[in-house]
Amino acid sequence: MDESVIMEDVEVGRHCKIKKAIIDKHNVIPAHTEIGINPLADRDRFPVTPRGIVVVPKGFFKKE
Repeated sequence: MDESVIMEDVEVGRHCKIKKAIIDKHNVIPAHTEIGINPLADRDRFPVTPRGIVVVPKGFFKKE
């Protein structure tokens, strides 16, 4: 995790790559997930600020 803000009640799986992101609470990020690495893929899934910060909304990744 690089240059990111991770709120409380967030679980990050093993081998995730997270860069320039804000992860809101109540998320369980699956193993091997990449956030902030591929800007085009990020824009398809999440809001991205004009400065390129990816915002993962509350509860986007649910517990399985």
